[in-house]
Amino acid sequence: MRRLTMVFCSAVVLWFSIPVALAQNTVDVLGTGSPQPANTTGCAVNPNCIPATWSTTSNGGTDITSSITQNFVFDTNGGASPTDFPPATSGKICLADTRDLSGTTLFAQIAANCQAARGVALLLIRNSGVTAPSGIPVFTISTTNGDFLRNTVGFDTGTRVSKYQVRINVAVATPPSNPTGQHNCPNGQAVPAYVGPGTLNYTPNESLCLPAAAGQAVEPSMTVDSQGTIYVESIRGVPGGLDLWRWNRARDGGPNADGTLPFKYEGQPDCGIFVSAFCQQSGLAPGGGDGDVAANSPDPSTNVPNLAVVSLAAAEVTASHSTNRADTFSTPNPTGALVPFDDRMWIDALDDPNHVYMEYHDFGTTSQILLQRSNDGGLTYTDIALSTVVSPTSEPSVGPPTGNIAGQIKVDRSHTGSHGNLYQIFVGPDNVTDNTNSLINAVYVGVASGVSPTSHTAIPFNVYKIFSCGAGKNCAGAGLGNLFPALAVDDFGYVYAVWSDNTDIYYAYSTTHGTSWSSAIQVTRITSPASQAGKSNVFPWIAADADGHVAIAWYGADIPGNSNTISANWNVYVAETVTGHASAPHFTLSQASDHSNHNGSISTGGLTGSSDRSLADFFQIAIDPTNHLINLAFADNHAGASVSYFTRQRQATGGIVGGQCTGHVADGEGDIRGKKGSSAHFRLHHDDCNEQPDDEEFSDPGSGTDFHATQVSSATFDDLAHSVTIVGRGVDNGSSVAFTIVAVDSSLVPPGLFSITLSDGYTNTGNLLDGSITLH
Repeated sequence: MRRLTMVFCSAVVLWFSIPVALAQNTVDVLGTGSPQPANTTGCAVNPNCIPATWSTTSNGGTDITSSITQNFVFDTNGGASPTDFPPATSGKICLADTRDLSGTTLFAQIAANCQAARGVALLLIRNSGVTAPSGIPVFTISTTNGDFLRNTVGFDTGTRVSKYQVRINVAVATPPSNPTGQHNCPNGQAVPAYVGPGTLNYTPNESLCLPAAAGQAVEPSMTVDSQGTIYVESIRGVPGGLDLWRWNRARDGGPNADGTLPFKYEGQPDCGIFVSAFCQQSGLAPGGGDGDVAANSPDPSTNVPNLAVVSLAAAEVTASHSTNRADTFSTPNPTGALVPFDDRMWIDALDDPNHVYMEYHDFGTTSQILLQRSNDGGLTYTDIALSTVVSPTSEPSVGPPTGNIAGQIKVDRSHTGSHGNLYQIFVGPDNVTDNTNSLINAVYVGVASGVSPTSHTAIPFNVYKIFSCGAGKNCAGAGLGNLFPALAVDDFGYVYAVWSDNTDIYYAYSTTHGTSWSSAIQVTRITSPASQAGKSNVFPWIAADADGHVAIAWYGADIPGNSNTISANWNVYVAETVTGHASAPHFTLSQASDHSNHNGSISTGGLTGSSDRSLADFFQIAIDPTNHLINLAFADNHAGASVSYFTRQRQATGGIVGGQCTGHVADGEGDIRGKKGSSAHFRLHHDDCNEQPDDEEFSDPGSGTDFHATQVSSATFDDLAHSVTIVGRGVDNGSSVAFTIVAVDSSLVPPGLFSITLSDGYTNTGNLLDGSITLH
């Protein structure tokens, strides 16, 4: 969740800003001649009804078992005061609109005031669910449906009693379903399982199975470790904790035929204050307000990468880690942060077995960005003295009163001299005057170089400006807090940054380890073959690997306008380049979502925002280092509550070169049928860790072809097709030619297949007559 650091009251609001909701209850309007809503079909009485989301912390933690039929009594002040609900409330349903609240109020207090007035249930009007511990059932309905009850159904202006009765119906349990073969899924899920058709470049979108009691899974964070294991983590909201999913090929099975993955639901590494079949270590801390994950390199003794997880409530950061690929986690440590009143932590791991960096805001008194380090895999963060990112010379511009918004900390894991550098991106005012005027119109990066993992002193940062809209300017009217800026580092130490002004996604790169930056590029305007130019685009995230392979994802609307006020259809877009630090990077745009993941507005105001926050504040992408495939986890509420979805690139983009060793190896030798009846012989060997460009050979004596490679420009492994495509140059009978070889694994797709195309016109494809091809 995004909070401007100096907004002190947000720490209280944190406790109810993200829902912990269950399955779908509904509300009918009763009575002859009563107005009828036009939302959900198949309701108890009317042809249509109003969706209502139950707060799992209300009514003693039990949803209603029989319907409640009564008039509602509308509270015109939001229900914050014990005197707000009139005497007529007794025995009736309370209706309150959170838009009528004038200050910070816990939703539990509104429920308590309703109960004190002898109300039997509370309907809260809000575009996202709530956490409301109380003795009566509490439900949320959307602002559109709230306006329908207030204005169309209506109430007596004196007694405030509705003109018609309403019925709150019992939720219908969602049957379990996991059509993509996901493991460990609960009986009864928050939403019905969904598998889409996919898009041209991305696999079918699949929902990740979630217990019904979770209600939602938003702000998905993700990481892919060095062995290709994918981890997705999402939040339920305080005090509901986190949920986590894993896909590991060896343990969970290979991709399905359509490219979807059989994820395993790993339960809750931090379950807040609740006990469930998936989490027994509750009560340690009311986490789930924010979350993040990071993976180290494998432990040499086990060959298993460490996985670190953090969870947030305003008073603390809860930390834990797993050394067995998320099957179990350490007992959560509720004192991960050294500063007790903190906000929006992010983590990243070094490429060793145990060092993890965590940054967060000092939420109570300053807008300082604080850094800690763990040397035990993310269980404790006391390995260095508490470090600060915002330098004394920068603080007058990006400190109080406006403050700053920080993106994720990134560790340079490249194989260059910048290895171990730390980069911290944030947005804030351009100067002292803009700070006074609450303008967020500049992007900054804090850089720490020469960082030693064996030193325990505070780490010093230097702050550099990446971009500014210009002193006194408001960046297209929406500023640059839309929401988090993001940053990535590729395998050669080049650094990349993205941010949004609510209309365009901006991109810049640094070839000097963050000390200087390119001019900003509007990615939404230069992408091909399509463009999001002129429309609303928010929540960017970025990932990078190899040499200049960069992927940027965001939520894009189908119309222009401010995301906070428009009603739009939203989709997930990805812009990709393999020339990320070239003078003019070329981006290709793809739509990754195979359906609109959200309809309406998207709030960029964080906890202080008044528009739709059902997707929360960000989503993440990650590139698999073993195959260069782009992976996305995003929030989706097209079918009910917001839950986490996953998709990934169908095939790696060509032209990705120069990265670190990915571990892929292709070996093969054998015969296929030649062009003129005789057999043709091939031999191939490609090792990402030890490239030998002349290891591809082919001869077809009957057609006079005698080829061997001299240079390999790319080798792309497709884990879905079990194939490798090798592209480069060579010689055929002494003449220079370009070549493309495609080989398919014999053991997985018997008997195997070999194909070769030369630029001099020779081409041949055939199943193996003998020999074999092995890809791993």
